[in-house]
Amino acid sequence: MTKKDFDAVRESMHSAISLNKAEVLDFVLNDFSEGYLSLSFENRRKLLTMLAQVYDLNRTQVRDLIKQYLGLELPGSNASESSTVDEEAMLSSFYRLERNLRQVLKPAYELLFERLNNHHGGLRFLSILRADILSILEEENIGSLQVLDSCLKEKLNAWLSPAALELQQITWDDPASLLEKIAAYEAVHPISNLLDLKRRLGVGRLCFGYLHPAIPGEPLIFMEVALLKNVAQTIHEVLWDAPPIVESEATCAFLFYIINSVSTTSHEVK
Repeated sequence: MTKKDFDAVRESMHSAISLNKAEVLDFVLNDFSEGYLSLSFENRRKLLTMLAQVYDLNRTQVRDLIKQYLGLELPGSNASESSTVDEEAMLSSFYRLERNLRQVLKPAYELLFERLNNHHGGLRFLSILRADILSILEEENIGSLQVLDSCLKEKLNAWLSPAALELQQITWDDPASLLEKIAAYEAVHPISNLLDLKRRLGVGRLCFGYLHPAIPGEPLIFMEVALLKNVAQTIHEVLWDAPPIVESEATCAFLFYIINSVSTTSHEVK
């Protein structure tokens, strides 16, 4: 990617933070996310470092407001009794400065995260951003990126609350794109081919996944279940039970033999 292309992505990032017109914001967020994904890893590192440093807190404003706050006199601190009206007037200055402090203690990049979360496909994109941030931090401990990561992690933990996840049974009739993810993400006992996948979703086998409404078709966690007549002594008996046991003949409690945390989103929020 040329410098001009990088500058275009940087400008779209700035617009995504600074613009307030709803009618153009979706276009700008699309432009930024698509541009970011086209960047090399080195340019992503450069852009994320810029985001962490340039769009951080304005500490001059924070310091000035703190000085003003510390200069206020607490109601009732004066030896002479003051009226309720006077105390309320004094407290109004505290309220105003506290409100202003809350505003300036919010870095500009937090607004970008919030706007992306409300944008179609934004939550998936934010998970990619965090994966990139963590990859950079594994190579180099950059303080500003650590703070950026903490902010994004806190947001993702709230947006990916377990209460928002939906439990869904996954069957052979589900879209191929979803089945491909199950096969690709299986990390405990790899799925060798389509026949193996079909067997694990067939007679005597169940598969359930937790999905988030904002990331359709992307299982964050999935588990595979075997129905058995007797408690298995080895995993081989579970994987290669032949012939499979139909549900009506199963006498053993459901055996959860594989649980995977699979996507970048769920894996990286830790």
